[in-house]
Amino acid sequence: MMRQIRWPILLACMAATQAFSQAAPKNSLDVPVNENTIVRFFYLPPYSYFHVPLSFRAGRENSSLLGTAPLANPQDRTPYISLSEMRNLIAGLAHLDLSWRQESKKLETPKKIETREMTDKMEITVFSTGGTYRAFVDPKQLCERLAPLDTALKQPRALWEFQLFRVDYGCHVPGFDRNAFPEHDDPQAATQR
Repeated sequence: MMRQIRWPILLACMAATQAFSQAAPKNSLDVPVNENTIVRFFYLPPYSYFHVPLSFRAGRENSSLLGTAPLANPQDRTPYISLSEMRNLIAGLAHLDLSWRQESKKLETPKKIETREMTDKMEITVFSTGGTYRAFVDPKQLCERLAPLDTALKQPRALWEFQLFRVDYGCHVPGFDRNAFPEHDDPQAATQR
């Protein structure tokens, strides 16, 4: 009788071991960067006011949009950065040791975030011609995880928006001046440099 019981247990243990050894490894972020690439940061903690997503878009080197951060719609702040900055931002994200999940294999456009979409983690979504990828950051690690990405941003307005995003979640950003871009709160003036 003991011998009959041991075989099912042994087989179950072998199957479990094989399943764990085949667990999905962390997916890296390796996407093409062009003018269609968008990187969106979003976190809406429970019991908080609505925080708009921050969506970086790549612009052509001579575009008048570079250095601006208009509200793409009433609920999405969009700093425009150069293609080289976007490449640096994607490379920086790839080095953050996040687990990237491919949501789609084709280029998608960001959907409107609803105010009721509270999350327990901050989400980072990359929209590219290579697909849509998503990763999550524990809010307790938000400040330390995102700070290294400052070096990717050369446009003063884009860097300021990224730092403001973090400051609004309680991060300390040395030298940050909340009043550096007073037009931030004026949707009509948000496209000014």
